[in-house]
Amino acid sequence: MGSWKKEKVVTSIVVLFLGVFTTFAQTEKTERELYIKTGLLSASATLSPTDMLNRKEINYYLTGFMEGRVHENISIRGDIHYLLPNADSKFLKNNIRLALGIQYGFLIKNFEVHIGFAPGFGVMTSNVNTDIHEFVPTAQLNIGARYYVWKYFHFFGNIHYIHARMNKLNKVNGMADEMVYSVGLGFNFQTLKKNR
Repeated sequence: MGSWKKEKVVTSIVVLFLGVFTTFAQTEKTERELYIKTGLLSASATLSPTDMLNRKEINYYLTGFMEGRVHENISIRGDIHYLLPNADSKFLKNNIRLALGIQYGFLIKNFEVHIGFAPGFGVMTSNVNTDIHEFVPTAQLNIGARYYVWKYFHFFGNIHYIHARMNKLNKVNGMADEMVYSVGLGFNFQTLKKNR
């Protein structure tokens, strides 16, 4: 990732977390309703830049997630990453990845730091050979933070490491590992009446 783009992403993440921590510190003084409970369903979509770890390339994805909380600290999460149109000079031409896994959250009232693992699959095409559309297994590690500011929305920041490899390219290293950076506004809804 170019240094100015990295700085922009890092600055955005720092500003988001400073805003979250400031809000958190201000609301800590007063008693607030707790939103993180079993039955909470969360979702969002955002534009995410990525660093390819095996090449000096930056890609942009439309990413989305949906997550259902099965316990106060544990949730099941599904992610989708769709590669936006890419230059012909880049390694990836098309890529769509799906993953389903488990998250564990460390909670402080309505603030959560979470980690997770999700196996999945991708359908990839490389500019090296555009005739090959390859179905590949993927593995995703996730770390992030969220602050639930109201029963219907939250702010979040996530970093995903995604391992993937194309195997059918002749004499070309097919490694396609990426770091995905996401920040944004998420929406949530309590599905259990008893916890509304």
